[in-house]
Amino acid sequence: MGKAGRVLKQVLEAYGISQNKLAVTMGINEQIVALLQRALDTEAQRQSQAKVLQDIHQARWTPPAIAPDSVTLLREIRGYDE
Repeated sequence: MGKAGRVLKQVLEAYGISQNKLAVTMGINEQIVALLQRALDTEAQRQSQAKVLQDIHQARWTPPAIAPDSVTLLREIRGYDE
């Protein structure tokens, strides 16, 4: 469960409000409240995944600037530069 979903759940529990009671008070269907809670969880999960992917991208190894590229290495191996 994402942070926003947990906060919504905590607020409902703290005030003793059910999803149904919240929906009735707001004049909407209970399924809308559940859908909103799931959407908040999904967005939090997406943001978490984006952070992990960003961390992986930043941690990727990159060769030093003076290292020859793969084309140069292949040309040397195959003897084209001689």
